[in-house]
Amino acid sequence: MFTTGWRCYGFVRALDFGFSMKARRTLLIGAVLVTSSLSVWAQRDRSYDSSVVSQVRIDFRELGYPPLDVIPPDESAIRALAAAPDGRIYGATSGERSHLFLLDPQRGYVEPLGTLADAKVVHHALVVGQRGEVYIGTALSVDNNAQGYEGYSGGHLLKYVPAEDTARNGIQIARACPVVDLGVPSKGQGIYALAIDMPRGMIYGLTYPDGEFFSYQIRAGVVKQHGRVALNIIPGEKFENEKAIGRALAVDQEGNVFTSGEGGKFYRFDIKTQRLERLEIGVPAVPGREVYNRVDAWTADEEGNLYGGGSDGYLFRLVPAKHEVVNLGKPLNQYRIRGLVLAHNGKLYGIGGDDDEMARLFSYDPASGIYELLGMIDVNRRPYYSWQGYVFDAMVLGLDGTVYMGQAERKSKLYLYYPQ
Repeated sequence: MFTTGWRCYGFVRALDFGFSMKARRTLLIGAVLVTSSLSVWAQRDRSYDSSVVSQVRIDFRELGYPPLDVIPPDESAIRALAAAPDGRIYGATSGERSHLFLLDPQRGYVEPLGTLADAKVVHHALVVGQRGEVYIGTALSVDNNAQGYEGYSGGHLLKYVPAEDTARNGIQIARACPVVDLGVPSKGQGIYALAIDMPRGMIYGLTYPDGEFFSYQIRAGVVKQHGRVALNIIPGEKFENEKAIGRALAVDQEGNVFTSGEGGKFYRFDIKTQRLERLEIGVPAVPGREVYNRVDAWTADEEGNLYGGGSDGYLFRLVPAKHEVVNLGKPLNQYRIRGLVLAHNGKLYGIGGDDDEMARLFSYDPASGIYELLGMIDVNRRPYYSWQGYVFDAMVLGLDGTVYMGQAERKSKLYLYYPQ
């Protein structure tokens, strides 16, 4: 049972998270009955620290300079992160408007770079090229039963070149980010996910809501369509209009691209034949739920193995050359593995949890096969600052080994985890 301090803290976060009015009244009554002492609000029982990530290994950054120069609520959900070759971390937000931001580890704070014109969502669609140029894929909305796409013109592929942003001077909240519009890869479709093959100068993408797979040749500026990963709507109620489209893409060492699609099966784009093909192997799932399952996150090791996390919450290893899938089990009693990185210590770190659950961080050691539950993602630096994240949807590894995690809520922060 949570302590008094946590009840009050949870009450404040619940109001900010956008609970229903009925839920807010219930929480308010509970908080009033528990205590009226302001001193209790800043406290929590020490036993609670055993259920959260170790406080010596975690911190967060505001998305700008508080209290005023910060990416506003309802515009700050982080659903895309990418690391540049020079070590900079780029992120894009979703909400009423999308913003691009930068964290330079040498400076240690987040610099908003401006808003992305006509963009509301950037979902797993942020990659960085060899020269540090940032590519962004925009969308109207995602995972919302395809609502609003009837008259949508299509998501844009944008390019931001840091060296050309000569007008940038510190925090930029209100200005439009100076980007080059590379066009709409697929009419009427939002961009759902991007991956980059730096050595070959290629960007690959998936669209929402129809799961179209496309490529973009960086030097020539040419877009090509290669087919769809899903043709039919997932079985369900008549009002449901979702297709089983992978939420992430992975490029193997040979340049082939992997994702998932209809029926929970893996799809591969063969770089030699330039064809998109459906494989006979599928994403590990709870028996009977295969058709609802999809890949949420990818990472890779030096040997060329791809590690992935699925929407049913299983971690797996895919050996691209053999088309072999190994189910590594379910690290959490939760759906979805929404972020995954391979750290410098050889361990995999991942975030699990659906939108209505409380996110948790875990690790997996491929050498020993041992999982470790690291706890809920909370930073407690009271009385100076404190914040607990509920929903996360992006994760990336920095050059120095820091793991960056993007909170995806109404009012979000960028979290930093320091592995042992």
